[in-house]
Amino acid sequence: MSKPSLHQYYLSLIPNLVSELFFYIPKNEIRDDIIEKLDFLNTTNIFNTIYVVDYYKGPIEFKKGRDNTRLLLKDGDLDKNMFNLLEKKSEVPPHEFNYVLDKYFELAECLFYITNWMNTNINKMLPHDDTSSGIFYMQSLSYKKHFEILVKNFYPTKDIIPKGNFNALELIETYFPDIASQYHKPAHHPTEHTTPTPTNSVGVQEEIQPVLKKTKKPPLITALEAEKILLEQVFNVDFKKLK
Repeated sequence: MSKPSLHQYYLSLIPNLVSELFFYIPKNEIRDDIIEKLDFLNTTNIFNTIYVVDYYKGPIEFKKGRDNTRLLLKDGDLDKNMFNLLEKKSEVPPHEFNYVLDKYFELAECLFYITNWMNTNINKMLPHDDTSSGIFYMQSLSYKKHFEILVKNFYPTKDIIPKGNFNALELIETYFPDIASQYHKPAHHPTEHTTPTPTNSVGVQEEIQPVLKKTKKPPLITALEAEKILLEQVFNVDFKKLK
């Protein structure tokens, strides 16, 4: 049996990353001309509706009463990816592993940002519902913790942080001030790679807004741009046709 290619390996990580992903697309965040040009948005009643990437069925509309047991297993699924990446690191040349790792970083970064945004804005965009609010809160914690552990274990210095789809360093400084503080310390052994011990992340709704007090910075990314990245990378919606 032939060994899976790096591309196949990367694709094998995605199911654990996006399975049981709850999402919604607020209609007032996307221009009408974009909706008209994309059949996916024009023919699907997807706006202001909660969908979930079901473990067995793929993306389906979320209905009250659905068995959400797998949401409780989300942290375990994401941890499987971390163990998988740590094992793969010793199996392939560094330049091959780093390419796959950086591609994974971009998607994990996107999912952290957008689940955080959806959790923060759900009650502004959709009718208030305790069940839905709880689901999006739990989900945001899982992706935040996963992204934090990913950064701590594979990106010990700021100079190797990928550019990604966001300004990743600003994202880290905003949501992970403990990591950012380590980045600003002088390196005593620049050639020595050490793996920090993962720590538990704090709740998304308990985030302080510390590092942005001195200088007023623009938003890291708009809600539309985050939705665009998610639809392109997870659901293969082609936004290039709009250019």
